[in-house]
Amino acid sequence: MNAPPAPDLAADAVSRDQETLGKAIEQARGGEDRALAQQVRDGGEQTVRLLTGLLRLMRTHHPDNHAFDNPARDLAAVLALLVDLLGPLQLVCVEGQLYLNDVRVRMDERTGGAADLAEELQRHGAGGLRIGAPLDEGAIRRLVHTLSHKPAAERPLTVLRDAVRDADLPMVSVQGLFRLRLTGEASPEAALKTGPREIQETMERSAGLVTAAWDNLAEARVPNPLPVRRLVNDIIDSTGSSELLIDAAQSGAPAHAAAHAHHSLRVCTLAVLIGKELGLTPTSLADLGVAAMFHDTGYASREEGFAGDVAPPFGRHGSAGARLLLKQRGFHQAKVKRLLVAYQHHRDLDARPSLYARIVRVADDFDTLTRHRPGGAIYGPAQALARMEGASGTRYDPTILQAFVNRVGRFPPGTMMRLTDGRWVVSVSGVRSPATFARPSCRVVRDAEGSTVADGELIDLAVEGEVARVIDIRG
Repeated sequence: MNAPPAPDLAADAVSRDQETLGKAIEQARGGEDRALAQQVRDGGEQTVRLLTGLLRLMRTHHPDNHAFDNPARDLAAVLALLVDLLGPLQLVCVEGQLYLNDVRVRMDERTGGAADLAEELQRHGAGGLRIGAPLDEGAIRRLVHTLSHKPAAERPLTVLRDAVRDADLPMVSVQGLFRLRLTGEASPEAALKTGPREIQETMERSAGLVTAAWDNLAEARVPNPLPVRRLVNDIIDSTGSSELLIDAAQSGAPAHAAAHAHHSLRVCTLAVLIGKELGLTPTSLADLGVAAMFHDTGYASREEGFAGDVAPPFGRHGSAGARLLLKQRGFHQAKVKRLLVAYQHHRDLDARPSLYARIVRVADDFDTLTRHRPGGAIYGPAQALARMEGASGTRYDPTILQAFVNRVGRFPPGTMMRLTDGRWVVSVSGVRSPATFARPSCRVVRDAEGSTVADGELIDLAVEGEVARVIDIRG
């Protein structure tokens, strides 16, 4: 009789962690970022109520009337608190519902605040307002007066935007109409996000939000993970397959984006790629992606140094990041996961880091080793993977590292190779099936005679070509 196979202890540990996380997620699902969300809801309710009241008042009073004094002063105070808490504000009306920075604002239906504000905006073909800085009482009066104007017969939204600009309100921008997407309905945008160009456009939009979140932390504002969570869901939705996630990880942020935005987006997409291979649920993938986005936020903090205020060194950026994230009110499952990732993502296995921290460690180190720098990457993708495999079981969870290898293959995207016929190619795909683990799709970059090829043809190593050797990009 054959002996039963030895148990895979690492796999069992991951399974137990996943089961524990699954229970935690069910508890947290209705209360994600509950304390911060409640603050946003309360501030949003006051904003809508006061703004709607001022618009009603404008129907019967001149904007210089003293009747505007108290509500304008109160609205200025509320907006100042919200901007200090969240940074730029986005108030959106969607099919009778109001959202402030992605948090639904619940209004007393008897007051009619939500419906009235939506009606005022929709008269002009508008669906929301973006407020980038606090408004003083004079600016609030000018904004209310501008919104109360009779809408133009033609191109009312453009006319309103011009009127806001002419009212000397550079911190306010008017947005167009929005529409809710029904469950199971694919948006036109999502339907188009199926190729490298569309993925790059998604990453370009994402870079701005990541940079804004980082800037808010650098200015000691309370962390607001809510827009970041929406961003992560957009990345997951628009890169549904693992192949597209690999494309997104390769693309990263645009060249002009800050280095931390590029790194955060790549680590997020690689972490989600690993999470998919491990079988995490969509909700868990979103939790993981948000934690990955915030993993290096310790570098946004400042401490005293010889040259004034400087970012903390490598050895202290984990604890600095945890302290920044602790500024978010309340304790809940999602917050604890982010704290653990920020604090533990460089810990070796013997320190027993959390599941998400172990996943982010793999994604973070791979990106760090292969990232393009002014002097070039430290390693090519295949060499980086080989180096990491040498630390499997010590630095890296072997099951998580294997999940990553299962997706990117023996020659991860970006690997330069020489074929037996003399051509040089670069890998552009991950694993499409077990048979293609070591046979990715590639683009020819140099022909057999040694001449560089611009826009070389795509070839599938599963159909033609044999790898002779991997080219060391370091020379």
